[in-house]
Amino acid sequence: MGWGSYISSNIPSLHLDGSQSSLLLSGNVTITRFTAGADLDIAALAQQANAVPAVTSPDAPSNHVRLDVHVVSSPQLNFQNAFAKLAGDVDLRVRGTIASPSLLGRVNITQGSAMIAGTRYELQRGAITFTNPVRIEPVIDLTATAHVEDYDITLSALGPPSHLSVTPRSDPPLPEADVVSLLALGHTENQQRLYTQQQEQAVSSESTDALLGGALNATVSNRVQKLFGAGSVKVDPNYLGPFGNSTSRITVQEQIGRAVTLTYATDVNTTGQQLLQAEVAINRHVSLVMARDESGVFSMVVKTTRRYR
Repeated sequence: MGWGSYISSNIPSLHLDGSQSSLLLSGNVTITRFTAGADLDIAALAQQANAVPAVTSPDAPSNHVRLDVHVVSSPQLNFQNAFAKLAGDVDLRVRGTIASPSLLGRVNITQGSAMIAGTRYELQRGAITFTNPVRIEPVIDLTATAHVEDYDITLSALGPPSHLSVTPRSDPPLPEADVVSLLALGHTENQQRLYTQQQEQAVSSESTDALLGGALNATVSNRVQKLFGAGSVKVDPNYLGPFGNSTSRITVQEQIGRAVTLTYATDVNTTGQQLLQAEVAINRHVSLVMARDESGVFSMVVKTTRRYR
């Protein structure tokens, strides 16, 4: 396979029958392992899936080979690369011809997590279905959650890749624009407005600009990442502190195994406001969060997640 991917399967049971002008390739394939390298380009795969297939001459040999191949996976197929860990199962049937194949069936994702732009997402449910009998057209149905600042964010994605509808919501509730800002920048639009107002009232803009430039400097970020290992590093120059003060903040998050997530956050201009947090996932729905916040208060919280339809 291309794009840094690798599929391992048992010896397939395939048969090619018929005359030269009308052949049928049929049989069964069982996938036992799937891996992908760091150079896997998801965007390129999606673009290729949405591309209009080239027209093949009716006399081409590939138009005379029909397909009827059943593709299944082992009961718990695992997928892992540098950004995501997933588990699920596959039940697909390849139809059509070699020149114009189609795919019917379903890929179920039973559990998983992914790190995107420094934010860790936990998959609550997921499925990719194929129902178009004339072409390969996946329909995505995914729901994932993430915890950013003091908000639990839920993202729902539904539809084909070309018209994918993504719906964000939060608990406590926020406007959709604030949820997007929270995921992209680490703060809401209201917090950004408060910060801007405070910046306009600041006496010395030169020192503030120097602080922002230092916090955003790529060299600083690279050194912090090297210091703490391969975890995610996020620099937020517009952070609104717990006491209403505007500051710059560095947050380092490290995933230890599949169950433990360590988070360390500190303000750039003071060492007195530091957050230390450890989250232990007991199972898919229950986790234990132990933290010492910026005020020096220790807390222990049991988080439960339930999905209602």
